Amino acid sequence: MIALTIEQQPADMLGQHELGNMWIEAVAEGAFNRLASFCRPEIASFLLLPKKYLTLENATALVAKYHDWFGDCANIQIEARQISVVGERLGIFYRFRLQRNGAWHVIEQQLYCTLRNGLVERLHLVCSGFQPLDDSAPAAPVPFQESEPRDPERHALLDFRAVEYANGSTCALLTPAMRSKLRELSSGQVLEVRVDDPTAREDIEAWSRLTGNAILKMAAGEGQSLKFFVQKK
Repeated sequence: MIALTIEQQPADMLGQHELGNMWIEAVAEGAFNRLASFCRPEIASFLLLPKKYLTLENATALVAKYHDWFGDCANIQIEARQISVVGERLGIFYRFRLQRNGAWHVIEQQLYCTLRNGLVERLHLVCSGFQPLDDSAPAAPVPFQESEPRDPERHALLDFRAVEYANGSTCALLTPAMRSKLRELSSGQVLEVRVDDPTAREDIEAWSRLTGNAILKMAAGEGQSLKFFVQKK
């Protein structure tokens, strides 16, 4: 049973999840001024960048920084995203593939937001910087490895059915359930995850990249269900 405190009611989780997705969509669409509507005017931002650390004192400065980062970029594609609730903070992760100065690059950013009355009051951001890609690099991760002759040997199973958590969001509940199940395994052992929510794929891919627990295989199941084989690091 998953216990939710008053401050973590499912409706609140869904509201924060929506805010996270709107933030990502605004950046991908180049609608940077829209970010100000998600923030308190006096928002304090702390940015850890590849070569320096910046502190910004208001929403206007934060929007200007997003213009600096992405204003000259073209063909911004969302390769991965993850929205999560981390204690009292909203976590927003995204990975973009884009063109910058005519060449393809990839960039990842992880945000942790403190909210007050539904708006971001404090923001901590970690940025990977723009990393160049070869022209031959694929536009997106390979979706499914259907050609593999058989599934990897599994040591545990997590059968996660979103319908059983109708009052909560899949992304807010699935990865904690996976983390709990992996604690029962030894390093190198494999957890098979079955989920009936197709949107969970991006969440699991982002979680795998952040935690270092490798996805050995992804495959489509019956209907819209998916299964993932995750090897504990």
